[in-house]
Amino acid sequence: MVTDDSASASAVLELLDKQAIYENMMFYIRGQDRKDLELVKSTFWPDATEDHGAFVGSAHDFCDLVHERSRTTRYTAVHNCGNVLIEMLGDQAKRETVFTYVRVETERTIVLSGRYRDLCEKRRGQWKVLRRLVIFEWVQTLPPNGDYWEIFGYPSTASRGTIYPDDPIYHDWNVLSRIRGTTTDETERPNP
Repeated sequence: MVTDDSASASAVLELLDKQAIYENMMFYIRGQDRKDLELVKSTFWPDATEDHGAFVGSAHDFCDLVHERSRTTRYTAVHNCGNVLIEMLGDQAKRETVFTYVRVETERTIVLSGRYRDLCEKRRGQWKVLRRLVIFEWVQTLPPNGDYWEIFGYPSTASRGTIYPDDPIYHDWNVLSRIRGTTTDETERPNP
């Protein structure tokens, strides 16, 4: 017989698992946008596979390929994730994540929309991706519109996104807090 307490405990454990699965995706996105290879790889199991259209194979090999290409080209990119649906299957879970990818280059801006279809697996208490299929919806190329720092009148002292390890997200949070007049104990880089 299932009691209310055991049902509540099971529901809480499922929510904690779903949160861990969600955060796995957020760490992947942060790693891709900040060009942080180790963070990106940490979201996949070593035996994970990736089907990214033009690439089908080891997820870690795909991470290496993307990282190497991003080091040899100059652009700014950001992924925005929308709907994240997670279906629990014991120690595995299906996750669908809608994304929009914006890549700003000198001569153009690329906007791409799609979905990540992931099979995640829990091993030794950690959730990571075991299988990924990227489903592409649409892509559009736009002409450059100018420097957004000039358009919006941001001062040169404003925090500006860049790659790992120079991006402000990796800086000591206590230093940032002192600048803004608050304090926090968060000083470590998150460990997915």
